[in-house]
Amino acid sequence: MAAGAVAIVLVAIFLHYFLVESEKRHMVEQEEQTAKTLATAMKLPFTQILLFEESEIVSEAGLLDLYVSRMVGSVDLHIDYAMVFDPEGRILSHSDLTLFNRKLDDPLSRKALSADGIVLSHIGDPFDGGVIDVATPLNVSSKRFGTLRFGYSLAGLADRLLQLKRKTLALTVSAAAGMILLVFAASMVMTRPIRRLVGALDSVRLGKLEPIPLPERHDELGDLQNSYRMMVNRLAQEKTERERTRELLARTEKMATVGTLAAGIAHEINSPLTGSMHSVHALASGTLPAEKRDRYLQVLGEGLERIRRAVSQLLDYSTVHVTNMVHCDLSGLVTKTLEFLEYQITRNRIEVENRLPPLVVRADAHKVEQVLVNLVLNAVAAMPRGGRLAFRHFEEGPFLTLVVSDTGEGIPEGNLEKIFEPFFTTKGDGKGTGLGLAVCRKIIEQHGGKISVSSRPGEGTEFLVSLPFAAVPGRDHER
Repeated sequence: MAAGAVAIVLVAIFLHYFLVESEKRHMVEQEEQTAKTLATAMKLPFTQILLFEESEIVSEAGLLDLYVSRMVGSVDLHIDYAMVFDPEGRILSHSDLTLFNRKLDDPLSRKALSADGIVLSHIGDPFDGGVIDVATPLNVSSKRFGTLRFGYSLAGLADRLLQLKRKTLALTVSAAAGMILLVFAASMVMTRPIRRLVGALDSVRLGKLEPIPLPERHDELGDLQNSYRMMVNRLAQEKTERERTRELLARTEKMATVGTLAAGIAHEINSPLTGSMHSVHALASGTLPAEKRDRYLQVLGEGLERIRRAVSQLLDYSTVHVTNMVHCDLSGLVTKTLEFLEYQITRNRIEVENRLPPLVVRADAHKVEQVLVNLVLNAVAAMPRGGRLAFRHFEEGPFLTLVVSDTGEGIPEGNLEKIFEPFFTTKGDGKGTGLGLAVCRKIIEQHGGKISVSSRPGEGTEFLVSLPFAAVPGRDHER
């Protein structure tokens, strides 16, 4: 619509300009023709006067001045000046009496004297008070008696041009307005079905996969509407198939998870259970010496403890416990955990570096201690020949991130994405259930935080635990 309106306006401007210029040329040509007609009409009486004078049939006796003064004084002839030359260019009569008997030598005078027919010359702008200088020879056959020259006024052309411009402008504006209204009406008729189709497509974008009823058409828009219906039906079918596939994948994933849990817990329980049953059978014989009986009792107790620990960690992973959120000092929890595991740390000759200031977080202190115990025990297991265990922190937006790093054996790159999965462990048989880090991730996610790991084999491992800051009034977050 906008392009059509602009095109119509440009065409209207062009047509207005073309019509005005064409009419201007036509008006000037009409005036030139009038001037020629006037020159032809005035040639005969002036020639007769000069002929009679030369033949001495009658004396001129001021007839030239009379005719010149009547030409200039006539309102209908629109003549500004008039003059008669003799063959040598001397003025025999002029509307300006002061120029009588003078000889003019300007270009127009020379052109008029040398012409064999009517000569027209424009002086000034035809539409701004210009004049047509007209010259015609006064002759009979080849005998030339003089030259008539006069100025035909074009003063009326300016008013006629103004009226023409007004009429042409009114015509072009009316035509342009009519065309714009016609384009607007046609575009409204043409775009109405397009807008309906666009609205139907928008409903698809918003998730509505039911075809919106549209009027039947048998043109290009009808083809588009049919394509729209086919698209919506196909999308609806694909959505149904997608939901069916998603449900199938969900069931498959659940079965795979159940299978993984069952296999893991079966492995963790079966090995100590087998040893415990063997110890029970041996003890039941009653023939064992005291030393072996004590050994079998120890094996029985260790096996039952492994079973209890595996079941406990499995319950921690699979059960949603109530989280008791309180304000607690994270650095204090780290210190308490290090004191609790001091024996394992000292026995493995591990140096501890704790650079944590008092850090207040809102968390379940018991669950955070459980996470810290798992992380410290993993670090101790990764440094059997000693090393350094470090604690530091940094703040990132509303989160406080605890960094627990060790200088142990590290984790292969292929295992970094697996260590948080249930029952995945890199420890030897009987040394881990593979649930510790899975439980840690679940606890941290319950707190609205996240846990991640980075490691290089032979260089150590670094765990990052991010927890939300506690909303303590007046606390200044230093970066």
